[in-house]
Amino acid sequence: MCPGRPHRQLTRTPLSPRRRQGSRRTLVPMDHAAFVAETHRLGPYIYLATSSAAGAPHVVPIHADWHDGHIYAMVGLHDVKVRNLRANPAVCLHWQVSESTGWDSLLAWGTAAVLATTQDKRRLWSGVLSYDLDAFSTGGPDGSPDTGFLEVTVERAVLLRRFGYDGRDEWRPA
Repeated sequence: MCPGRPHRQLTRTPLSPRRRQGSRRTLVPMDHAAFVAETHRLGPYIYLATSSAAGAPHVVPIHADWHDGHIYAMVGLHDVKVRNLRANPAVCLHWQVSESTGWDSLLAWGTAAVLATTQDKRRLWSGVLSYDLDAFSTGGPDGSPDTGFLEVTVERAVLLRRFGYDGRDEWRPA
């Protein structure tokens, strides 16, 4: 009890039978198609975590989509995330959690490359991301020298169903 504050009764949510028995949770293998389907179910808004050369964490929201086995996002080439990725390509992705997702939480770890050539921009500018890139970078692929793309290669993913209380599914490449 804190001095000067009224006492509140804490309530607990009942534990699932598996948790009551004290058994350890096991990861259920997930295939790549199921992993991709979960990313689509949870939506294109993702938190991207990077770290600086000095190890300082940096987390930002991005809009990303799958294409040819990678996750892509448009970025400004002078962004902190891009500077961090040039020093350390390791990333963590976290899809937004809400009541609409059933409180499921998807995390993915991998490496990211920054793509900034005109050829890469022409290849990715149309038909990859689900919004009009010209609304954010008006020069198109040929006239946007400060715009590029992240290409994330996912190496591991874990889906925590209802924050892990209803199970954990894991994907790793074969």
